[in-house]
Amino acid sequence: MAYLIGDRLRVAGRTDVGCVRTLNEDFFSIDDRAGILLVADGMGGHEAGEVASARVVDLVRSSLAKIVDSPPVSPVAAPLQPTDHDHDDPTLDEIPNPVLHMVRKALHAANADVNLTNQDRGFENGTGMGTTVVGLWLPRFSDSPVVFHVGDSRLYLYRNPNLAQLTQDHSMYQHWLSMGKKGPRPAQNILLQAIGPSKNFNPDVHFHQMVKGDVILLCSDGLYGMIGQDDLVRLLGKVNESTLDEVSQELIELAKIGGGKDNITLIVGIFVR
Repeated sequence: MAYLIGDRLRVAGRTDVGCVRTLNEDFFSIDDRAGILLVADGMGGHEAGEVASARVVDLVRSSLAKIVDSPPVSPVAAPLQPTDHDHDDPTLDEIPNPVLHMVRKALHAANADVNLTNQDRGFENGTGMGTTVVGLWLPRFSDSPVVFHVGDSRLYLYRNPNLAQLTQDHSMYQHWLSMGKKGPRPAQNILLQAIGPSKNFNPDVHFHQMVKGDVILLCSDGLYGMIGQDDLVRLLGKVNESTLDEVSQELIELAKIGGGKDNITLIVGIFVR
């Protein structure tokens, strides 16, 4: 089923347990009223990963949905917060954008909630259940969507004929690539950041301008880990308003043909104006 986000973006989402695992720890949400898309990939096993992913998606979605009903006074400026440099003129980096600030606040609140549960269960900092999350927020008071993520779930933008990855994995493997492949190659599934295990983390949150005809894909690693980039380009190139469900199902099936070694979750969408 496809949903219309505002009057600009039409989307469809799916999740599948895959071919190997018996438990689906992924979770996704499409809130068409508030303009929020979320995909989360939980970790921690039975009664942990699926709890963390569902909990974080619900917390982030509800936090941002409340803001839609009482938007900030200005989408581009906010009162300055005290800093360690109060005696100096503030730099541009010290002037917070309220929209980005609200997303960070929602993510930090979700992290605190899951981390407290881990503490109550006796887990040391850095351990316990957790989840990745990738999202796109298109509130009516912002001209550009907000892209945000923690972990290695991804958001792709297909602008015919080019495919761009708008998120950079918070993983040991990505760090190894960024450092010029120095030292032994690490496993690709070792995360440097996730929501829940640690008290402190640093989510990536930014605006990204999108235009009519742009196709987006939010997905867990169970999708992109099983599908090559050429196939992603081919299938995303087929997306229009009437093919969203068809393409999302094809992506799931292709990931299963590729092995389906993990849970597979995605949201695919196209900007219609």
